[in-house]
Amino acid sequence: MQTSYGIITTTLTKHEQADALTQALLEQRLVACVHSFSITSHYIWNGDTVASDEIVLQMKTTTALFDRVRAAIELLHPYEVPEIIMTPIIEGNQAYLEWIDSMVMKALPCQ
Repeated sequence: MQTSYGIITTTLTKHEQADALTQALLEQRLVACVHSFSITSHYIWNGDTVASDEIVLQMKTTTALFDRVRAAIELLHPYEVPEIIMTPIIEGNQAYLEWIDSMVMKALPCQ
């Protein structure tokens, strides 16, 4: 199923980093809304099992802007391998989806 909207997820360790990334993406109109919340992540890194406190960012945007959002996250993110995952929004309140459209920049078609 093709969808025009998605939620991009990333994690960071410091609130200051999360706030700076959120502000940059909103100012560039790459995302319409960002939810942030604290979690504990458990994962394997360099052969060690790690548990770390992180801040999750869930960013609402259009699928057409994914490459630009990913590039901005990669530029600003302190992790060697940042999580950057887009989950499609299959269904949604039409007024909310239209609001996302009105808040983000229009992506130019691929050349």
